[in-house]
Amino acid sequence: MRIQRIQWRRGAPMVAALIALACNGSNDPTVSAPIIAKTGTKSGDAQNGPANQALPSELRVEVTRDGSPASGVTVTWSTGSGGSLTPSTDQTDADGLSTSVWTLGAASGPQSASAHVDGSSLTSTVTFTATATSGTAGHVIQVMSADAQGDNRFVPATMTVPLGTTVTWEWIDNGSAHNVVPDDGSTPTQSGSLVSAPHTYEYTFATVGTFHYHCQAHGASGGSGMSGTVTVIDPGPTD
Repeated sequence: MRIQRIQWRRGAPMVAALIALACNGSNDPTVSAPIIAKTGTKSGDAQNGPANQALPSELRVEVTRDGSPASGVTVTWSTGSGGSLTPSTDQTDADGLSTSVWTLGAASGPQSASAHVDGSSLTSTVTFTATATSGTAGHVIQVMSADAQGDNRFVPATMTVPLGTTVTWEWIDNGSAHNVVPDDGSTPTQSGSLVSAPHTYEYTFATVGTFHYHCQAHGASGGSGMSGTVTVIDPGPTD
């Protein structure tokens, strides 16, 4: 019995250490808590876009530990504005980055989304904002000026719609003046002179075909620079 008691006492510290390790997991006090932040550029913050439609630029965060990229950290993406984030959970890559695409909710006006990691309460959540504008989801083309997310552009640059659809071009920033000019000189008709936001232009496509257009100031016929395409199809008779 005395020998057994000695063996137990000698083994007790090791058993206790193993139990502590199993229970501690990611809460190991020797491991620093992850810190989450928006990326320095192209974070996707402060965008504008039609309600019920995905924003043109994905949201992006970086997670670090002790100043170095932290890979394999779970980031939870969420919004309380009625929209959605895809994916809603993500693992950071080798550079500590996580991204998600934000589809805005139905209400026009300011909306918010967040990215969260388990860790210090002061550095575990970041918030993104966006402004939802009115428009029919799927039939709105955003007219955007050059910014941290990209060059002067139409978003989406290509769109396919049924015959008889009204497409709305919506200027969402005032960084530069833009317009819509048909490559073939007729379809869609020119929106007018170069203008900045706020501004909208609508055109109803009454002919089947593929129609190319560009911005007079930042694009050219043939698809170079700031240009776009609308393809109109005949869906056929409906039941």
